[in-house]
Amino acid sequence: MRLLPFILAALLGLGCQTAPPDYATVSERYEAGRTPDPGRIRQAFFETEDLPARLERLNELEAQALAVVEDEPLKLGSIGSAILDTYVGSLTGHYVLMRFYEHVSNPKADFHREWVERIRADMESAGDGSRERPYPVVTPAEARMYAISRGESPVGAIYHGNDPDEGPAFVLLLQVRPERGAVRNVSFDLSPLFLAMRNQLTEAARLIPRKSKVPGRSDAPGQDAVEPAPDFNVFTLIGYLAKQNDSAAQTSVGAFLYQSDRHGDAVDWLRAASRTGNLIATTLLATIFVEQAQATDNEAVREQALDQAMENYLHAIALGSGDAMYALAMLYLTGQYGEDNVASGVPLLEQASAMGHGDATVYLAHLHYSGDLVDKDLDAARQLYVRAAGDGNAFARKSYARFLLDREAGQPGDPRAIEWLEELADEQDDPESLLLLGNLHARGVGTRASPRRAVRYYEQAVKKAPTDANIVNEVAWTLAVSDLRALRRADYAREIMDHLMENNREARARPEYLDTWAATYAATGDFERAVALQQQAVEAAAAEEYQEVREILREHLAAFSAGETVSEAVP
Repeated sequence: MRLLPFILAALLGLGCQTAPPDYATVSERYEAGRTPDPGRIRQAFFETEDLPARLERLNELEAQALAVVEDEPLKLGSIGSAILDTYVGSLTGHYVLMRFYEHVSNPKADFHREWVERIRADMESAGDGSRERPYPVVTPAEARMYAISRGESPVGAIYHGNDPDEGPAFVLLLQVRPERGAVRNVSFDLSPLFLAMRNQLTEAARLIPRKSKVPGRSDAPGQDAVEPAPDFNVFTLIGYLAKQNDSAAQTSVGAFLYQSDRHGDAVDWLRAASRTGNLIATTLLATIFVEQAQATDNEAVREQALDQAMENYLHAIALGSGDAMYALAMLYLTGQYGEDNVASGVPLLEQASAMGHGDATVYLAHLHYSGDLVDKDLDAARQLYVRAAGDGNAFARKSYARFLLDREAGQPGDPRAIEWLEELADEQDDPESLLLLGNLHARGVGTRASPRRAVRYYEQAVKKAPTDANIVNEVAWTLAVSDLRALRRADYAREIMDHLMENNREARARPEYLDTWAATYAATGDFERAVALQQQAVEAAAAEEYQEVREILREHLAAFSAGETVSEAVP
């Protein structure tokens, strides 16, 4: 990667001075066999006065190293030495020299291996690889070499820019594929590189004389004046890098255009990045083509877009993407490629699940639970739910709880379900987890039955989501009609349904919520109001989609008209 701002700065005479003593000192310590701190070396490097020239050289050399590191170890000796002559703290330089000396059976490999481990340890002490706490690196190539040094293959990349007050200004997100397991995301902080480039370009612009007119005199000859520095931000840098065929930058531009609904332009940039094997670009291309297929009524256009989506998903799968396997599986399973091909989604789900893809594992569990497309196997479903829930998949944890609560499934309780939901409720402030905890405690599934504790969980769930129709409706129905007498709280059920229906117009138009609302009035003895509300529920169920529940609604209306309440085995 060539960096134009640094070339300009060097041409302007800004890059020909001697490094300040600080970097010279740490370099001398390194040459003397001492072990200066890698983080201090990195900081000192960015303080050198000849930084533009050094970075220009470093980027050229590291690009050469990446090109031959896997297949041509004999070329690494000279490249690695040149890299360390430019920057003694380079992970890339030490790694390629380690590879070179290993290949020629030279014990110097141990020295560079120790430095690789020290630099990695320093990076990992400064961050954790998340977007919030990325690993510090000097160049994008060093980020890729970090992954390679861990036995992982970089398969996708994209840049992110942040407000400096809100986090690292310039971040590279790499998708890396380990020898075994799923592709994972790792973030690297390139903010010092961006800031150095901005500062140097600003300084260059400040020192360059420009011809301009004297204000207020249209006939005045041009004379020297200093123009303001250009507005150089992260997006300026990304745009420049994209034009220089930087795959991560091209993907960033494509993603921005996609989010701006400029899909045609986005496809052009993403295709350019995808040709270099960028998994993020390839996956986003597939997403765009799926959206195009779903947005058209033209069958020929739809088929062409779906073919393009499949081509890109298969490319992404070849790069090791479990997300692509799952996405393509869902297209098959939802009939996008025809009813005859629906079952083709199952092997893809199985492959993604084997790679640790949580959503694929949960969907596969659902299929075994229901017996759709695969043999009904409740033991297999349970094992799949447990695996995904144990890996932290939130949907799996809630799905497993509902699986255990299914009376027809007849599953024994599992105390882990309680623990997983409690973690979810605490970490994500999730009202549905609280609702399910209430159900498990009400029934004594995986724990001792406790109506009092169940009601407390229900109240917490409603407090967090007082206008969430699904949450409030399920709590109110349970507390109004449960056959567990100790669980009934009719006044509270009516209170929360009143609040929901007064504040949620959409819920007030739905027969299932009107049915619950009527049941709470019947449970509190107001059958006149219950009948009136239930008549609204019956009328609201005139649509075809409610055909299966109309008879139940009429039965409830008859009961309320006769002064009777509803009682069911819930939860």
